[in-house]
Amino acid sequence: MNATFNLKRFFLLEQYKKQETGRHLLWSTGIVLGICLLCMMYDINKGSSYYIEHTQGLSLGRYVLWFLCIAPGLLEINITKQTSTLYLLLPASAFEKFLHLWMKYLVILPFFCILLIIVIKGVFTLSGIDYLQHFSSRIEFYMMQKDQMLAYSLLQGTFFLGCIAFKRQKLINSFIVLCSCFILFFGVIFLSMALWEPADSHGYWVANIAYPIYNFPISSTSEAIIAFCNYGTPVLFSIGIWISSYFLFKEKQL
Repeated sequence: MNATFNLKRFFLLEQYKKQETGRHLLWSTGIVLGICLLCMMYDINKGSSYYIEHTQGLSLGRYVLWFLCIAPGLLEINITKQTSTLYLLLPASAFEKFLHLWMKYLVILPFFCILLIIVIKGVFTLSGIDYLQHFSSRIEFYMMQKDQMLAYSLLQGTFFLGCIAFKRQKLINSFIVLCSCFILFFGVIFLSMALWEPADSHGYWVANIAYPIYNFPISSTSEAIIAFCNYGTPVLFSIGIWISSYFLFKEKQL
């Protein structure tokens, strides 16, 4: 039998974990409905003249995406001596346990939230209430911009790694790590500004350091390399986080 991955053993693990997964999906339903309710309350508080043009239905998808990014730190329970012992004794490899965690937060939960938003949109459309119909007509899936991809990759990766790295207070500790990363990043940027401030702000500088708008003439090959880096960096960062999370998880299993 393969010690790393066995399909039958993985299905047995999923069967054992189905109650926990179902509980997390139930909590996610409550959170998404709570986000929707808060958006509606904000609209109602602003009045009809506001929500006709600026309804929060437009932002519902973005708020749900934020939840999906922090979900590993929010939903995973604290690791105690009892829970860690029971988890270690499960007849499954470290890779199978990690794959269960990865699928839950990168496949199952996002797909479930998409279905939930579709159901909410359909129910509101069929409700016959003017405001709910208007709210549902503005609900759209959030389309991430290219200059946001790295930030969302960092957000999701930090909380996913945090749910494995930290035993207690996973959400708070992951948030502290995330803030530290942003402080470090902007600290380097502002230090560079202080030490090397060009006379001309156009070109490669803070305003467009990752996605330059103005530039000296470059070849098509250089443009292709820059475009690859812009889109490839978030992907490579996410893959690197997942690989690091797996080896950290495997180390904790030993």
